[in-house]
Amino acid sequence: MASDKTPKKKKLRVRKKEKTRQAILAAAEEFFSKKPMNEVSLEEIAEAAFVSRTTLYNYFKNKDAIFFGLGIEKFEDLINRYGENYSDDLSGFEQVIQLCEIAFSAAQHNPLTHEIIREFYKRIQYHNISLNELHGKIRKAQLSDAKYRVRTPQYETLLEEFEEPYLIEFYIRIERNTVLWINAVKKGKVDGTITNDLTADQIVEFMYMLLMGIEDEMKLRESTLDRIGLDSTTIDENVLGLIASFLKQM
Repeated sequence: MASDKTPKKKKLRVRKKEKTRQAILAAAEEFFSKKPMNEVSLEEIAEAAFVSRTTLYNYFKNKDAIFFGLGIEKFEDLINRYGENYSDDLSGFEQVIQLCEIAFSAAQHNPLTHEIIREFYKRIQYHNISLNELHGKIRKAQLSDAKYRVRTPQYETLLEEFEEPYLIEFYIRIERNTVLWINAVKKGKVDGTITNDLTADQIVEFMYMLLMGIEDEMKLRESTLDRIGLDSTTIDENVLGLIASFLKQM
């Protein structure tokens, strides 16, 4: 009888641990959304999550790990949203526009994701390593595009040796997201619905910069936009129109 109960107890412990982890992330998101990361303390996160600081350390090494842990969660949610709305029946052009709609909407409703992305690039510069080098290190650890969730011994070693391992985990989510976009662009080039001469990688990077840049300007000019009556729906439509024109350039 005892052996029959053991799996249930293990499942219960796993669910309890995940519930606590999610509570910590939810509490942290509230603070990170309202003020800069350096102004948020571990004490207030722990208090809001109803856990002790010692318990918090059982889940996250430090505040930075929580911050980028949030980013990992956000990208996982975004990738799941893509999957829910993604259809192979659409042309490559239609798939790209759909990805842009979802990404732009997510950015407006949760701008914290962009803050985490910016901090990621700052950290990479701080570590004096290029994304190409980081990409190469991950590939050396035998983590292929098709097996992002495989934790090889080489990959575990890479995490142990890197000063901020959560940056690697976060970068992997960025890569998984980017692969979806690149594949959609490549499909559009093959089916003839995307005629821009830039490479798929270049097109995707340009669209990222465009979407993030406009999101930044919307936050900066919020009062002006309200005064002149330029709402987010109108901006969304025109941004997608710009991207559509960009994709059709010869």
